[in-house]
Amino acid sequence: MSSPIYMPKLGLTMTEGTLTEWLVNTGETVSQGQPVASIETDKIETEIEAEAEGLLHQLCQSGEVFECGVVLGWVLKEGEEPPEAPETPEVKNDETTPVEQTEITEKETKVKSTRVAASPAAKRLAKEKGVDLSLVSGSGPGGRIVVEDIEAFSGSTQSDLNSETGDTKSSQAAVNEAKKLGVDLSKVQASATDGTVRKSDVQAHIKNSSRPAPEKHETFTYEPIGEGERVPLTGMRRVISNRMHSSLQSMAQLTLHLDVEMDDAISLRKEMKSGDVVPGYTDFVIASVAQALKVHPQLNSQMLENEILQLTEINIGMAVALNDGLVVPVIRNADQLSLNEIAQNTARLASQARDGKLALDDLEGGTFSVSSLGMFGVDGFTPVINPPNSAILGVGRIREDTAWDDQTPRRTSRMVISLTWDHRVLDGAPAADFASTVKLGLENPESLLNIN
Repeated sequence: MSSPIYMPKLGLTMTEGTLTEWLVNTGETVSQGQPVASIETDKIETEIEAEAEGLLHQLCQSGEVFECGVVLGWVLKEGEEPPEAPETPEVKNDETTPVEQTEITEKETKVKSTRVAASPAAKRLAKEKGVDLSLVSGSGPGGRIVVEDIEAFSGSTQSDLNSETGDTKSSQAAVNEAKKLGVDLSKVQASATDGTVRKSDVQAHIKNSSRPAPEKHETFTYEPIGEGERVPLTGMRRVISNRMHSSLQSMAQLTLHLDVEMDDAISLRKEMKSGDVVPGYTDFVIASVAQALKVHPQLNSQMLENEILQLTEINIGMAVALNDGLVVPVIRNADQLSLNEIAQNTARLASQARDGKLALDDLEGGTFSVSSLGMFGVDGFTPVINPPNSAILGVGRIREDTAWDDQTPRRTSRMVISLTWDHRVLDGAPAADFASTVKLGLENPESLLNIN
C-alpha cells in the first residue's frame, strides 16, 4: 500500500515550508526511517523520513513552497502506481489536542464529501489564479482536472474580468473581494510577478489605506565594484538578512553598556564545578535577566499596532552560532528555573542546535534574547533585537581590571553587558534601571541558585 510523504507541521505557527531538496531519486528504494527530502522553514532546516519501505515517487518539485499537509511524494510497493487523486491531506501534528483532532475530523468529512479530483499541479495553479475547482470541468482520466483545464477556464473568464477591472489583470477571487469591499482594482498593487492582483492584494490595499502613507525612502542599488565569487543569499542566511533588516527598519533601537563585576560569580562557579552541572557565565546572565524581567515587565513586551503587550511568560532566547548562521532556541519560563536548571536547558538546546536536531517549537515563543560574543574576546557590542521582542542583552568577555575602594586599588574581573531596546516601548531611564537590576543579580549570584 502506498505511503504518502507530507509537508509536516513542525510547530503551532508553521503554515508552510520549502521543499529544498529531494535526497532520493524517483524509482530508488528507501527504507523506513530513511531521510528522503530536506525542507526549510523561516527558522530551521530539517529532513523528512520515509514512513515505509518501498520505491520513492516524487510528486512535487524542489525549490517550491508548500502548505503543511500537502503530499510531496509517495513510497510505493514494487509495481504499484501512485494514486491519481490523493486524499485531502491531514495536517500532521504530534501535539494536536483531542479537541483539535475532533475539529479536523469534522472538517475532513466535509472536505471529502465535496472534494474535486484534480492533479496537484492543477490545484496549485487554481490557487494561484483564484479559480474555484468546483466550477471547472475536468478533461483528464475519470474527469480529473488537469493544468490545461485550469488555463482554459481562466482564459475564458478573463474577458469577463476585464470588463470589471479595465486593464487590471485580476483573479476571480480578487474581483469578488473587491466587489464585497468596494475597492477599485485599478488602484490595487499586485504582489505577483506576473502582475495579477490576488485576493490578498485587495485585503492588503484596504489595510494600508486605513494607515497614514509611510515616508518614501530612496533605495540604492550598488553595482559590483570588482570580480569575485557570488554567494546566493539563500536558506538561513537569507532569513537572518531579512529579519535583521526588518528589525532595524521597524524599531527605534538604542543601546547602552554597563560594567559588571564578576568576582563573586567566578568564585561561585568554581565551587559548583564539583557538581553534575557547571553553569557557564551566560547561564548566570540568563538567570539574572529572567529575574530582572519580573521587576521590569516593560522589557518583556511586544509592540502591537496601537498598544504594547506586556507578556505573561518569560521565555529567554539564547543566540547559538552555527557554521552557516545562528539560531535562537528558547528557555521557557526561565524566571521559574534555578541557575542549575537553566544550565541544563542551555546545554541541551545548544547541543541540539549544533546537531541540527532542534524542533520548531524550540525556536518559538521567545520574549527576550541574550547574545554572547565574549568567547571571541569582544568587550561590548550593539546587538540587534530579534523581532517581535522589544529588547536584547549582549554579553562581552570577562577581563581583568582595577577597582578602587576609597584610595585602595584592587584587582577585579569585569564584564560588559549591552542592552538594546526599542525606544517606542520604553525610555532610557527604565531601560537603564533594568540593566542595573541585571547587574545587581550578577554581582550577587547566590540569589540565582534557588528561585521561589
